[in-house]
Amino acid sequence: MFLKGECADFPDSWSDRMWGPDDLPNQRTQYELRRAAVRICEACPVRAECLAFGIMVRDQYGIYGGLPLRARRQVLKTAREAGFRFDPNDPTAEQRLARFIRANPEIVAAARERECKRRKTEQRNARQQRWRATTRSTGKAKAPAAAATNTPPLQDTLF
Repeated sequence: MFLKGECADFPDSWSDRMWGPDDLPNQRTQYELRRAAVRICEACPVRAECLAFGIMVRDQYGIYGGLPLRARRQVLKTAREAGFRFDPNDPTAEQRLARFIRANPEIVAAARERECKRRKTEQRNARQQRWRATTRSTGKAKAPAAAATNTPPLQDTLF
């Protein structure tokens, strides 16, 4: 029986925006689309195979199996530490990696958690830099421009 991914029936224009590189000019829209893509991946029957494919082809952009690039790298690092032999020329490597991922779902959860923490730290640092730039230029603290426009803040995590 051949299973197909939850994303297979999406129109290309939506699929490219949800699972592809960050290229939309509106960050909020890009964030919401990527978040929806991750939710769809969580319910996908071929999630492990998709994640293994994304790791094996070393795609530098997009989401595979519900994980962005850094999290996919963490999964591969953990798999290697557990003894997985990574050889892109081995025709069975992708299938073996998918089996390893299915057998060890905790490594995907750990990679997601690590990426979540990294994103939170990155967002906090960006807020601090904006605040410092504002206070240095005026000599006193003032509200950032985003707060003045009543723009709701992005969620802390993508996952």
